[in-house]
Amino acid sequence: MAMAGAIVGTSIAVAPAAMADTASICGSSYHTVWGPKSVYTEIGIYAGSVYIGYNSSNGYNCAYLTVSSQTVASHGYRHSVTIMNTKTGDQSPPDDGAYNSFAGPVYVKAVDACVKAWGTVTYTRGDGLDGDGYYNTGAVACG
Repeated sequence: MAMAGAIVGTSIAVAPAAMADTASICGSSYHTVWGPKSVYTEIGIYAGSVYIGYNSSNGYNCAYLTVSSQTVASHGYRHSVTIMNTKTGDQSPPDDGAYNSFAGPVYVKAVDACVKAWGTVTYTRGDGLDGDGYYNTGAVACG
């Protein structure tokens, strides 16, 4: 059975170990405008949370994906996050890697526009049964 990190839109009653601090991850002028949105694997393991932050002084949004202790790099997981301005189509390059804390931050300018973010968790077994989990926030954090 593949251990894909499937992302679901409803949460299971397992809370994240700690809340992320958007200002410390994105920068001191950023505050959380969306999230946390919990991410779970196909078999219900809490994998992390997606957050979007905004800095009103420069018009940039920031996105990041926290990583739970159960889906860290040493357990065979990779993480990725991307953010896009839905008005212009501009998007950040993805931050992709085997992380232990968080993927990101990634940034996009979005004054008078909405943004959406993608978070993925990939489990690499090395046996041909690798799988991806994916979460797309849709158009959120409109400013």
